[in-house]
Amino acid sequence: MLIQHHEYDVVVTAVASVGSAVLADGREGFIDQAKHPSWWSDTPRAAAGDRMRAVVLDATRTPPRLSALPSDIRIARSLRHTEPLERLCPPPPLSSGRDVKWAAVEEELGVVLPADYKRLVGTYGGGVFAGLLWLLEPGCTDAMYDLVTQTAERGEDLAGFWDTGEAKPSELDEEGVRVVPWGYVEGAGHVLYWLVRPGVEPEEWTVMLNEGRGPLWEATPVSCSRFVLDVVAGTTTSYYFADVDEMVDPEDRNRFRSHAQILGLTAS
Repeated sequence: MLIQHHEYDVVVTAVASVGSAVLADGREGFIDQAKHPSWWSDTPRAAAGDRMRAVVLDATRTPPRLSALPSDIRIARSLRHTEPLERLCPPPPLSSGRDVKWAAVEEELGVVLPADYKRLVGTYGGGVFAGLLWLLEPGCTDAMYDLVTQTAERGEDLAGFWDTGEAKPSELDEEGVRVVPWGYVEGAGHVLYWLVRPGVEPEEWTVMLNEGRGPLWEATPVSCSRFVLDVVAGTTTSYYFADVDEMVDPEDRNRFRSHAQILGLTAS
């Protein structure tokens, strides 16, 4: 069975006026004509034998419907882990989610941010998951939890540490690589970063954790929404959250609290 929102390498087996029959992971699927890039651009029309990347839009139909549009693939990546997170850890009844002017934020940061992070901010806003994992947001009036401010401050701090001889993680030795913070661990002071690498799509960025009271780093090759989901669900492979059940009060385990609820803050 093909899985909703998951991506597959597919091969076109037949073409009709309404779309293309494909095989995905050995299973039959269908890409509607308007869900092939040729409908929207000068890309050549689909032909039998073509290979492409596609995402499952509707796994309940027979055959399942897929899309090869880059925009649909990006949207699916944002939903893959945020939807189960929303079921496990519901947003507050009066959602604190935000409508952010992302183009302006990304221009200031100099990077395009992952779609799943934007969905988290749009659904929850900034705040804390499971009583310990803070999600930074753009425009927070407390600089400690503002994405743009923390990107600048953490960048300066790290540069200072490395200039004085602290070991830089090997992942940052590659030309053009940088880290951008997106989260903070209450109490321990750990900072969660994206590892931003040239040529790597934002949805494929690795999560890097820098421990709060030492120089050590940990790399977890998942998206930020997958990292949050695994922490909340207790399925994380991160050493720093191995004892999450002992770190979190039971009543906080599946709860999100917004900046407004905790600090009485609003976003600017």
